[in-house]
Amino acid sequence: MSTEFQSSWLGSLSRAAVRATDGLYSYSPQFKLAMQVIERPHYAWCMTRAAELGRALGHKRISAIEFGVAGGNGLAFMCDYAKEVKRMTGVEVVCYGFDTGEGMPAPEGIVDLPYWFAAQQYRMNVEDLRKRIPDGHLVLGNIRDRIGDFLDEHAPPPIGAIFNDTDYWSSTRESFRLFDQAATRPEHFLPRQFMYFDDIMGSEIEMYGPHNGQLKAIEDYNAAQGDVKIHRNQNLLKNTEYSWRWQIYYAHLFRHPDYETYIGGARQEALEGALKLKQ
Repeated sequence: MSTEFQSSWLGSLSRAAVRATDGLYSYSPQFKLAMQVIERPHYAWCMTRAAELGRALGHKRISAIEFGVAGGNGLAFMCDYAKEVKRMTGVEVVCYGFDTGEGMPAPEGIVDLPYWFAAQQYRMNVEDLRKRIPDGHLVLGNIRDRIGDFLDEHAPPPIGAIFNDTDYWSSTRESFRLFDQAATRPEHFLPRQFMYFDDIMGSEIEMYGPHNGQLKAIEDYNAAQGDVKIHRNQNLLKNTEYSWRWQIYYAHLFRHPDYETYIGGARQEALEGALKLKQ
């Protein structure tokens, strides 16, 4: 769907009609994603694109991770939508969720926004959540204590989509340690990651910025090393109907053995053809 259509009154009317008739008609997951009538389109978009990349590189299974599960609505959506991704792409998505299970840890300092976040916020009902996600995997405990052994304990298929709702600078920093083994254990990673950061927009009360929270964690991580770089996507920014477009980031794992594998071909020709039609 074109940006012009999606942003128009006709696009809004069409989305309302699709939502109202979703139970009457069997709309394809591709159509619903294009129309933005999915509960968490940002999650759906990242999972679908990661699966497409995985398929292009010859993978039949990939992983998606959520850091900061809290009540579990995001992880439950991931587990449900994984079935749609399999229908669309033929690629299975295994879903993991990191959380303390006991709410947020205490802030480590001013960069963790202690005026907005506090210890034990967003507590989880672990047993209830486990019942909601029979196909999902919970990794309980502080990220700093669990991230180092994650690959050994779970042997995940290549990770391709990461949703980060950790709130703090410190917790986001610890989540990036996932990439520490990307060069030595590339079988657990796709060479490029589709990422979503929940806590980088906010309100005039939260005042997120490059000197605190998740944005600072991204800047600090990029400044500290050169093998992996995380940056805001550029391709979605023109899609003004996507309210979440500013929160989609990509991670490039430059030392991954598949990083230079060519994946153009028919997809590249289709994209270039569509661009010429607009000119």
